[in-house]
Amino acid sequence: MTAVLLSVTGSTAQQLAKSPLRHQVSAPAQAAESNSVWWGYTQADASVSGLGVNSADTYHCAIFIPGNHAIAGGKAIKSIRFYVLATNVKDIKAWVSTNKPTTLDETTTERLVNVTDDMIESKTGLATVQLDEAYNIPSTGAYVGYSFTVTKVSTTNDAFPIAITADSDAPNTLIIRTNTAVPTWSDMNGQGFGRLYLQVLLNGEFADNVATAEDFGNVYAQTGQEVTANLKVTNEGSTAISSLDYTITTDGTASAEQHVTLQSPIAFNTTGNVNITFKADDVQSIKQKTVTITKVNGQPNNAANPTAQGTLYTLEKFIERNLVVEEYTGTGCPWCPRGIVGMEKMRKNLGDRFIGIAVHQFNSSDAMYISASSYARLSFSGAPSCMIDRKGELDPYYGMAGDILNDCNAELAIPALADVTVSGQWNEDSTKVDATAFVDPLFSETYKIEFVLIADSLSGTGSGWNQGNNYAQYNASQLPADLAVFANGGKYGKSTVTGLVFNDVAIASSYVNSKNGAVLNADNTSSYTIALPTKATLKNALKKSCIYVAALLIGSDGTVVNAAKASISVYGSANGIETVSTKHQTTSSQARYSLDGRRLSAPQRGLNIVRMADGTTRKVIVK
Repeated sequence: MTAVLLSVTGSTAQQLAKSPLRHQVSAPAQAAESNSVWWGYTQADASVSGLGVNSADTYHCAIFIPGNHAIAGGKAIKSIRFYVLATNVKDIKAWVSTNKPTTLDETTTERLVNVTDDMIESKTGLATVQLDEAYNIPSTGAYVGYSFTVTKVSTTNDAFPIAITADSDAPNTLIIRTNTAVPTWSDMNGQGFGRLYLQVLLNGEFADNVATAEDFGNVYAQTGQEVTANLKVTNEGSTAISSLDYTITTDGTASAEQHVTLQSPIAFNTTGNVNITFKADDVQSIKQKTVTITKVNGQPNNAANPTAQGTLYTLEKFIERNLVVEEYTGTGCPWCPRGIVGMEKMRKNLGDRFIGIAVHQFNSSDAMYISASSYARLSFSGAPSCMIDRKGELDPYYGMAGDILNDCNAELAIPALADVTVSGQWNEDSTKVDATAFVDPLFSETYKIEFVLIADSLSGTGSGWNQGNNYAQYNASQLPADLAVFANGGKYGKSTVTGLVFNDVAIASSYVNSKNGAVLNADNTSSYTIALPTKATLKNALKKSCIYVAALLIGSDGTVVNAAKASISVYGSANGIETVSTKHQTTSSQARYSLDGRRLSAPQRGLNIVRMADGTTRKVIVK
């Protein structure tokens, strides 16, 4: 395993790198004594990976506990636990302070403990440190942390010694500085690093029967049916949750109370999935839903906010979505071989439902560089990274929690709210593509449309085609099998790789001078002519048979509602989408079908699939 450079914005974050190594750790046992529980911003059994500066340095890591925190506020801290990942490490200290200390001694901290070997489990590296005297968290809050010095970097864990989890970023959950590389304390919220694995043993009086739930987003059901959705519920009470009661409020009216018994009880400071059943309407609709957890283990829920919000879409039919994965990359990015492998993995496993778009904007010397003004501005924070349907940034290989395919499959399972069809045709001298799209929406929404030309099988000679490769410094055994080709001794195991073939490359779009020229008309059609790049380095590498056109339907929230991709037909062919009126019907057709496969007795308004007498098919828009 090796490092994953995030190259995120901000001088502090740019010094930090994240390791893909993930340890699935066993949950440490809860304290047996009364009124004492382990608590942290991460769950006890969360898998951890490493974060670091890839050099010898002294690290300081902390969380901040506000004095009014719902669980920890006003409690006493008795012990601290965290993971020691580094092999070449010394001067490990655990501490509590009312401020972020610049030096570590008795005058700058409220509690300070030197961590000895007997406090660290030899197999897991879990350090459990008991404070000499319990510390009561004041109303102003407290920083709890640990510090250590990495003396040399000879292992991956030495390079990335801070144990973090894949939980979503949040304030106060990952605060870092080092003596040399990152000399200023920084809260890393928003940088995509997750949370610090650090827990404290709290002592005090804890409320019982406290269940909170996360907002559950969108839920989809077909008309007249029921659907079961997972509600993420966190137990903030001292007793494990074995059952819940809840109501569902729609249009201001609450349902009857419903009861659910959990197959696996939810322990304190743990989040579990609870199945909630929603009944769809009899007609297509969009309804806001509020789930209120009314009881926990048969007793009233003591949570300050017992509700979770979401939206139920009742659909007449489920439309299968295609997946748009836009990757920020470049030949000058030395960690981008990971993105290349990740995109190929998605391409291989997802087939035609995958619409990959590699946006080469990392370095302008890249032969495949597409300027910021020639593509939608997506505001990536670093390379390699990607967006799935423009719903947030994540790693193009590891995704959110280890495998990008898990994120892709979760998105593919969501029905689309519109169908999209696209076609493209070369102009006479093959310098432009006439793109046409048709949209069949389920709801009357305001959509935008974008067109992109995508090229496969691109290769060339010269520095613009040479891919930087930081993985050449590692052996194949240190990398996942599909990344090992870029390791020392592998086929591409050099710091500068030549001879690569690039796929899914964005070469042009409907954006010109930062403005999208494509317009979705009132009849849900759109046509736009895209000019091919003229720069010789890229132009000479293009193969007409390996260029495709994609249409991206964009919702009002900026996400991709659905998309389509198609080969480009020769100039003058009739294989694209034709626009006709009901008065001028094709006379040589043998059969006509709707988008969902129903045979039509007559043309219907919108897109018709027409089988011609010669056996070919056409997509015809009827106005």
